[in-house]
Amino acid sequence: MPVTMACAKDLELIALRELRSLPGGEHVCHVEINPSGTDWTLVPVMRDGADGAQVLISAKTTELRLKQRYSVRFDW
Repeated sequence: MPVTMACAKDLELIALRELRSLPGGEHVCHVEINPSGTDWTLVPVMRDGADGAQVLISAKTTELRLKQRYSVRFDW
């Protein structure tokens, strides 16, 4: 599968949609893409009542899936 280029803001919206479909994701209100050199990490922002450990597992799963499909352009 070819990798698609995406700007960070678009990828944040895609990540939020995908993360909300996973266990614990219903408590995520926002996600941010945190650049780290040529790599990036997904940072979820949770509402009260969230199971932090479950949200982090779901966020990591979403991050790994998105990294297989997208390459982020931070200069767009």
